[in-house]
Amino acid sequence: MSHIGLFDPSAMTTNQSSWKHASTYISNTTTNSLTVPQLEPNIDEVHILTSVENYLWTYVSPVVILIGVFGNCLNIAVLKKMQFWRHTPLLLLAVLAVTDITVLLDGLLRYWIKYAFKLDIRTLSDASCKFNLYVIYFSMQYSSWILVCLIVDRFIKTNFPFLYMRLATIKKTCVIIIVIFTILSGINMHFFWTNGIKDEQCNDIKPEYLNFEKFVFVNLDFVVLSVLPFSIMLILNVFVYRALQQHHKFRSSSVVNSRNSRRTYTKRQFSQKLTRMLFFNSIYFLFSTFPISVYFIYDANNKFKDDLKNAKKHVAWSLLYLLQYSNYSINFLLYAACNKVFREKAKEIFGLKPKGCRYQNKRKNNQRSSSISHRTTSINDSINTLVSDTYDEHSDHSEDIQTNANEYVDKNPNTQTAV
Repeated sequence: MSHIGLFDPSAMTTNQSSWKHASTYISNTTTNSLTVPQLEPNIDEVHILTSVENYLWTYVSPVVILIGVFGNCLNIAVLKKMQFWRHTPLLLLAVLAVTDITVLLDGLLRYWIKYAFKLDIRTLSDASCKFNLYVIYFSMQYSSWILVCLIVDRFIKTNFPFLYMRLATIKKTCVIIIVIFTILSGINMHFFWTNGIKDEQCNDIKPEYLNFEKFVFVNLDFVVLSVLPFSIMLILNVFVYRALQQHHKFRSSSVVNSRNSRRTYTKRQFSQKLTRMLFFNSIYFLFSTFPISVYFIYDANNKFKDDLKNAKKHVAWSLLYLLQYSNYSINFLLYAACNKVFREKAKEIFGLKPKGCRYQNKRKNNQRSSSISHRTTSINDSINTLVSDTYDEHSDHSEDIQTNANEYVDKNPNTQTAV
């Protein structure tokens, strides 16, 4: 076999032409292969992030709604058994429970319906757009300031107990609740004329309104919803903690401690748990509301055209918003963890007989023995008991209220007592 054909110039030309086409094909293939991997991962990542966002709102939000609505309804039922309309802290807790239910049903329920059923109730009409925006902003801010009222009530109780006995009345508390309601309503009333249905979306109807909401109201809401309430709660909690420490030293060195050791120990333990509960509540309040407020400020000043960045931003928004809504769902867990009487009253609602309910009929059965005990008490011990009870920490509202109501005879049932 001749080998000349292997070195034939025509064959060389053909081979060179073939290699040129092959190299061109490889080059184009390489270019395409480099371009496609750059695009495909972005598309896949955007799809994954979008799925995560839908999953959070479709499956996580109903769990938060159920826990929050059930827990707050149980709070109201327990507070009703404790006659919340007679005691200022209990009244504030009842208002807080109703407000938290409103937040969950107006805000979180809307997002669940939107992502699960592809229906946005906010865009059904102009009225639904305006009302939904007003209620969600107002109720969140109102919940924050009811918490502030509870901390203020506790601060006055522990630091100015005699003043508290004159200030802590149902009438004055109702006035404060109405004043806060009016102020926050005025702050959020602008939604009724700045927003409406535009291009099938609930949005600002004029450009100047859009600038107001992006650069003015978003910062105002940040201060009213998160920064100012938390600052007040944090400062007052420090004073409450210091007052409780001083009170603990006083009770440890007083004669009352030896004569009423069991009652003193119970109240001291209750006070310490209550302090931890309110402090944790304040910390969790900031932890849950501060990030989403910062996000809204960031979102108002930063817009992205890149799909991947927008998808990441939407997932972050979903996580932060759900975190904020969790703040309106955990109150029952806090009350049940820190309050024995609250747990026992909750058991009664479900038909369970609590183990520690010996006090339920104690008032009726022991009126005579209580009266005799008061007659035989010495003057010095009575004075010490009065001073000590004045400083006793029962502003939460349940255990000490129930204990005092069953240990002592109310000579004038119509008289408003400070709790």
